Amino acid sequence: MQICILTQPLERNYGGILQAYALQKALRDLGHQPTTLRFMPLYAQTSSRIELYWKTFRRFLSKLKGNRYINKINPEKEWEYFKQFNSAMEGFIRTNIHCLDVRTPLKYKSLPKFDAFIVGSDQVWRAVFSPCLPHFFLDFLEDAPVRRIAYAASFGLDFWETPEQTTEIIRPLAQRFDRISVRELSGVDLCKTYLGVDAELMPDPTLLLTREDYLALCDKTSEAAPTEPYVAVYVIDSRDKTNELIARFAEEHQLPVVRIGRFNWENGSEPMESWIRGFARARYVITDSFHGTVFSLIFGKDFITFNNGWRGAGRFHTLLDNFDLADRLVDADKVSEISIPPIDRERVCRGLAELREKGISFLAEATSTSE
Repeated sequence: MQICILTQPLERNYGGILQAYALQKALRDLGHQPTTLRFMPLYAQTSSRIELYWKTFRRFLSKLKGNRYINKINPEKEWEYFKQFNSAMEGFIRTNIHCLDVRTPLKYKSLPKFDAFIVGSDQVWRAVFSPCLPHFFLDFLEDAPVRRIAYAASFGLDFWETPEQTTEIIRPLAQRFDRISVRELSGVDLCKTYLGVDAELMPDPTLLLTREDYLALCDKTSEAAPTEPYVAVYVIDSRDKTNELIARFAEEHQLPVVRIGRFNWENGSEPMESWIRGFARARYVITDSFHGTVFSLIFGKDFITFNNGWRGAGRFHTLLDNFDLADRLVDADKVSEISIPPIDRERVCRGLAELREKGISFLAEATSTSE
């Protein structure tokens, strides 16, 4: 089956890129041919700062005229992203994820022929992160005779933030889906209350693969990896308080701190393979990232996660409850020190296997030609 996937724009987000990779691999293992639509940001469509500003101005005028497909019009922010272009990350995407570059608005007739469309995962149903929210409810398909599926789609938050006007647009679109699954337990209630649809709870696509699948990606490179024990830190929203807690923990355990997912203006983002190895070789992991927590579990690491409410706490609760590890989510402002006791690795291993089987079974059923 030819399957088209809609997900968040693939830019410099490690977890976002790996969930796109994982969903494609899971579908290929089921015998399908998946393609991910890659929404190209404005900075990738320009060759100079002048051109970027001109296109931004034209988009601003279009937005004033009511063009609902436009949501990013900040040229300085776009230019910062442009300067962060990284050939290693781009190379990983082009090598490992089969993409089709597109721009909004999407037109069904301009796309290749697909048998099914899958929306997911990550926060695809959160308007602030998605280029044209109705697209992620497949508005461009109109009456096309194709299967519509949502896999582990996420609203990001445990409350409804979508404006009523947009809700009126996406509600009937959601009701045309053949199967809907969401990533957070709160998403099940949001779908029922605001969209009038029943949704199933499914794991993030990154959990469809094994640690061996991810280590195989690292085997393709010869880059050296740390061999001595260390504390891996993947913190997206760094603050003085979290840095203080991390330094105190590392000093207490007499271990060096290795910050993964680093960025600098000369070399750009750290390569994906280094990011994965950072988790795989760590003694402890400290993170505030959802996918940082996921990969701590996949690699069986003793970890702690700082609660990041703005980015959505519900996804952490849903994930950690599967492993009876809710106590690993802590509020940095309410503790004076952190402790990281050993996890029950056998329990985590069983939980991962159960989630993997659940997710793959859903995809197999949803894409079955007998349905």
